Amino acid sequence: MNESIKSAGLAFAGLLILGACAMSFSAIAQQDGLKSCEDFIHRFVEKNGFYQSSAPNGEFLSERDHIAFDGCKVTLHVLTVGADEPPYKRESVNFDTLFNLKNMDPEVAASPKDLNGNTLPDSREWVILRTADRNESILMRRGGALVSSSSVLPLQGGANHQETQKLADAFSHAIAICRQER
Repeated sequence: MNESIKSAGLAFAGLLILGACAMSFSAIAQQDGLKSCEDFIHRFVEKNGFYQSSAPNGEFLSERDHIAFDGCKVTLHVLTVGADEPPYKRESVNFDTLFNLKNMDPEVAASPKDLNGNTLPDSREWVILRTADRNESILMRRGGALVSSSSVLPLQGGANHQETQKLADAFSHAIAICRQER
């Protein structure tokens, strides 16, 4: 009888070890999946995260984005140059947009217009990120000071819908991985 209890105990211990290994492999796979999403998003934003527009009266707007990941925490560095009122003197503004992928809605949309109906030049699309609970946890900071918060973040996509959809899908996948880590 002691042998059967001992065998059952060894079998149970083996199952526990197997389960722990499976959980470790799952965590590693999630980290690898998150890293590949981050790499794709980073390359896309570095390539497509800019636009310029101008009008005949001297109005001008330019934006350049850079993205950085710290696990599920994301910082979008934004440099804008604008001249939209007379005397049309160009002014530069640097700010950071901070958000945590754990707080985002995994349903990320690619769209030709942002929520205000704005379009990008050259038929480029937007990728619209939203917070899951619609709270304003997307923070915009300038020089460390909070300047604004929002529940929606439109990012510049490309002119190719399939490529922009891949960006939206990469964000969706990264958000799903981060939300599982809670």
